[in-house]
Amino acid sequence: MIHRTPIGLLTLTVLSGLALPACSSQHPAIPESICGTRVDQKLTEPLLRATGKVNEWHTAGWGDRETNWCIVRVGKEESLRLKFAWHSDAVDPMKSASPDKNVTGLQNPVQMQLADNAALGDDGAIATTRCQTKPNNHFTLALKLKHRDGVPRLRRDIEQFMRAYMPATIKAVGCTHP
Repeated sequence: MIHRTPIGLLTLTVLSGLALPACSSQHPAIPESICGTRVDQKLTEPLLRATGKVNEWHTAGWGDRETNWCIVRVGKEESLRLKFAWHSDAVDPMKSASPDKNVTGLQNPVQMQLADNAALGDDGAIATTRCQTKPNNHFTLALKLKHRDGVPRLRRDIEQFMRAYMPATIKAVGCTHP
């Protein structure tokens, strides 16, 4: 029979509390912004599956080119890619989302109500809107998950992320409707 004393329980409680920070420090912090756009960490976390340090790589001339890439890595593995594109004509996200498209193809794409036009897949999304910039007047954002062990079906998480990220990005890049 084990006798528990108040001091023994207090010691156990204090030691348990000390163990929690040690466990949580093994999981790196999710960044408050992804590729220059602030987004709720709760929306980003399921897409990153963070098990290491989160870092970003941007194309040279970030923001000065018509097409820019941002690759987000967790540890040494690529987790997701974002493509930011400014162009003169409207694009159909469903055509770009076709699974046979190597760069932007999505698994099981469907039409999504977001911005002017959007497509949502199990492994990413593409959204486009009018955006007055010189000399272009359209902006397209493409998200593609790149987990090495296969992309989990995260359609709902991707949709929630894009519903927050697309409007915030439009604002961050200074889009105005023509």
